[in-house]
Formats: sequence, structure tokens, C-alpha cells
Amino acid sequence: MSDEMKRMDEEQLDAVAGGVTANLAAAYDVLAGKYGEGEERKRRLTAAGYNYNDVQSLVNALWKGYGPVANDVINGKYGNNEARRANLLRAGYDPDMVQNLVNNLIWR
Repeated sequence: MSDEMKRMDEEQLDAVAGGVTANLAAAYDVLAGKYGEGEERKRRLTAAGYNYNDVQSLVNALWKGYGPVANDVINGKYGNNEARRANLLRAGYDPDMVQNLVNNLIWR
């Protein structure tokens, strides 16, 4: 493979990685409630330059990981207040994201 082709491959890989990173950040923001729900979410993500379907796929994948934890929080497994926050951090979870999901589950 020529050096030029290697550079092109590296540039393409960097572009893809940058897109995935941006979409993942947007997915975390969606889970934190920053883009609203339903059509509002779709409109706001699209207006911000994201591909709604790509971001929503990541949201769904993240939900699979965080959804059970949110249910555990509701059932008291992680404690309350600052103890909950510390326990979630120790377990490798984003406490704000988990709390947002808990709120969504409780208030629906």
C-alpha cells in the first residue's frame, strides 16, 4: 500500500472516529434530557447537524446498559443522595445520567 493510500485511510478513519465521538456525546446529551423527546428530539438533533438515526441507535445501546442500573436505583440498591452518587461513580456510571433516567421512569 502506498504512503498516499495509508494517509487517505488514516484520514478517513479519523473522520469516522470523530463522527462516532460526536454522535456518542450527543447520545449522552439525549439521555441527560438535553434534546427533548420524540419529534422535538429529532428536530433538535437534525438542526444541530447530527444524523438522528445514528444518534438514536447509540441512545438505545446506552439505555440497555443504564436502564437496569436506573431500575436498581429505584429499588434502593445504590443508596440515597451523596451515597448513591458515590456508589454509582465507584461502579463506573454517570450519576447524572442515571438520575435523569430514574426521573423519566418514575414520572411517566
